Formats: sequence, structure tokens, C-alpha cells
Amino acid sequence: MPVRRSKDSKGPYYRWGDSGKKYHYEPGNAKSREQARSKAEKQGRAARAAGYEG
Repeated sequence: MPVRRSKDSKGPYYRWGDSGKKYHYEPGNAKSREQARSKAEKQGRAARAAGYEG
């Protein structure tokens, strides 16, 4: 599953797949955005390491 970028009522976020945790970031802040994306990617790696094959 890819890391997806979207936004909700709390603001923009990255999320791994369709049901992963949302990692919000501050709009216009490149460092905040990269940290959120990195956390979402890490979640994906952890899911695969735990046996997720989807």
C-alpha cells in the first residue's frame, strides 16, 4: 500500500494505505511534512514486518 496524502477537518496529513493512523503536519512547513511522511512510511514497514501482505 502506498503512503497517501490528504486532509480532513484537522488539516493535511499522510497515512499509510486507507486505514492507517493519520500523521498530521503543519501546512507550509517542509520539515513537519517530511516528518509526517516518514512516520507513515515507518508504519508501512512495521506492518509488512509483522506479516501484512496486502
